[in-house]
Amino acid sequence: MTIHFSLHTSPRDFSQGLDRARRGEELGYEGIFLADSQMNCPDPFQILAICALQTERIRLGNAVTNMVYRDPTVLACSAASLNEISRGRAVLGLGTGDGPVYSLGRRATPVSRFEEGLRTIRNLVQGKAIAAPRGEVKLRIGLLPVPIYISAEGPRTLRVAGKVADGVILGNGFDLRVLQWAREHIQQGAQEAGRAASSIDVMAAGMICVDKDGRRARDLVRRRLANRAHHNFRFTLETVPPEELPGVKRFMEAFDISKPIEERVDPSLVTDYLVQRFSIAGTPEECVARVKELEQAGVNRVMLTPPNTIYDEVMEVWAKEVMPHFKETKC
Repeated sequence: MTIHFSLHTSPRDFSQGLDRARRGEELGYEGIFLADSQMNCPDPFQILAICALQTERIRLGNAVTNMVYRDPTVLACSAASLNEISRGRAVLGLGTGDGPVYSLGRRATPVSRFEEGLRTIRNLVQGKAIAAPRGEVKLRIGLLPVPIYISAEGPRTLRVAGKVADGVILGNGFDLRVLQWAREHIQQGAQEAGRAASSIDVMAAGMICVDKDGRRARDLVRRRLANRAHHNFRFTLETVPPEELPGVKRFMEAFDISKPIEERVDPSLVTDYLVQRFSIAGTPEECVARVKELEQAGVNRVMLTPPNTIYDEVMEVWAKEVMPHFKETKC
């Protein structure tokens, strides 16, 4: 088994998104996924369409968009369009809604409606018809099915992933015990739907920082991982060890989602437990060791988010110092 690495980015403009997609392809990353943060970032589907025309291999996806601002039929059409432009390289990443949803006074999509919307999108991007008030309708574009990945952290959403999704962007972090916990919930959902859990791709996701000074790398990543940890613990604290609960609760109480993404909490409240769980940060050797643990646990895809202030530098170093240890070998 070989681990495949994808980038996650929130580009400030079109040129930055395109540059990262092209450079990511050159460096050997499998994919690049763009955040959908309206009012903060350019529209991801438009950037990805441009990237599709100027790259050949790299997968192009959202991580993640939502149904709060985009109707499921619109999402299906956008994903199918991107898939046609990229000749089958599109991935549609979906979540119930996070920062941009709350900052504009909206609410995340309830899980039951989220599951219903996923089924609508999945049917449409697979070329199937759906029921409409005036009869059945179907997409008239797209030649290939579009894989649907959902960002899932809580038990209910993980089970929905098992029922409906092609893959899971697992935002629970890199803790192997939590990974097993999440797999059990995905498997429950798959069994309910009569699906094989092995058919659902699990992509572990989190922050990265690699530096010759391991302590410096872990300090640099604290601000960036705070948002991911907060999003995770809004759904459940059951995966937190008892001895870590007081620190996690202090972190959650102090978090301010109305501020810019890397200013939402005092970094001193981001405990070592949170750093270890939600990031792979340290020296190249330390990072390789962490990834090997994931590999041994059966993970074959990882989504990586470097700190914004040193994004391109970390993207380069990771590709040159960490990824060569996981290249597929030919017999």
